[in-house]
Amino acid sequence: METKTDSFSLNKVLPSNIRPIIIRGLLLVVGWTLLYKFVLGPAGIPDNQLSKLVQIGTAEVLSWFYPNVTQAGTIVFIDGIPSVSIGHQCNGLELNALYIGFMLCFPASFRKILIYTLVGFAAIYTLNVIRCAVLAVMYINHNDLTDFAHHYAFKLVIYAVVFYGWVLYSKKPAAK
Repeated sequence: METKTDSFSLNKVLPSNIRPIIIRGLLLVVGWTLLYKFVLGPAGIPDNQLSKLVQIGTAEVLSWFYPNVTQAGTIVFIDGIPSVSIGHQCNGLELNALYIGFMLCFPASFRKILIYTLVGFAAIYTLNVIRCAVLAVMYINHNDLTDFAHHYAFKLVIYAVVFYGWVLYSKKPAAK
């Protein structure tokens, strides 16, 4: 015979200080998914703007090394050769949403959330621009590792940086 104390309970499984984090996380995931699927995504916000920013940044970085870098549509050209196309799936929006969502799950001051969000967004954007520029060079040089770099190596680097940002954010400040 099962008693009340033997039954499964989240109160037993999850420590009381973790429950609010999980609840916030679930609410953020559901809220972001609904907002993006029904409002932002169909309007192209912020995908269009972020993809364009990544494209402009990529072209700028490439122009430091190549004299003839142009853009048309979503494509960046090096010496007239299409080198990389910045699609919405490559603009870093999902990773930024994940990174910022993590920040919002943990209790912290508005200032700390704002600083880590801005620095994290800048880091993700910068790494993404560098990634796209390197992929463009690899593509026009017919490098055999382009596909591997695109699908695995760069993701590993970017996710490691994001994880490091989370670790720094979640640490308690040292007592003075």
